[in-house]
Amino acid sequence: MSSPVSNQDVALAVGVPTILLVIPSSGPIGGGNPVVLIGSNLDTVTSVTFGGVAAPIIAQPLFGTVLVVTAPAHAAGAVQVVATNPSGASAPAAYTYLAPLPPLAFLINPVSGPAAGGTPFTIIGANLTGASVTFNGVAATGVTVVAGGAALTGVTPAGTAGPATVVVTTPGGSATVLGGYLYV
Repeated sequence: MSSPVSNQDVALAVGVPTILLVIPSSGPIGGGNPVVLIGSNLDTVTSVTFGGVAAPIIAQPLFGTVLVVTAPAHAAGAVQVVATNPSGASAPAAYTYLAPLPPLAFLINPVSGPAAGGTPFTIIGANLTGASVTFNGVAATGVTVVAGGAALTGVTPAGTAGPATVVVTTPGGSATVLGGYLYV
């Protein structure tokens, strides 16, 4: 006479998940990006964590070799990705959270304009995505990042005649435009 099958026997028959690849292997600290896990026994995964933080599962094909999750927000640095199913947890795979790069602001064109403001300008630099710009602490208007974050455009605010410090601020930090701007 055979013994009845227990829940533990069923769980062991599933197999512990294995993660062979994490694509991409890095992403922004804000998370929100899709991450594809490739391995085995991924069709039975009930949870995935990145550095201990739960990642929502967004696609789980039946074949068990692919699992798509949304990376949660996390501090910058390397973390372990772990997938868990009823049989247990996978060996950890690596994922790196990248802090935004600080902005660089090389030049502004034009270098001067009327104190009344309203002058269209362009700043050339790098890592300018998500930027805001101030002239002596007063925000420029219409700031738009172009050229993949290598430049931005905007309109100067009103200011006092004389030199103005121009500061570009992004999620990665702030940078002062060399030479600044001259209100005339």
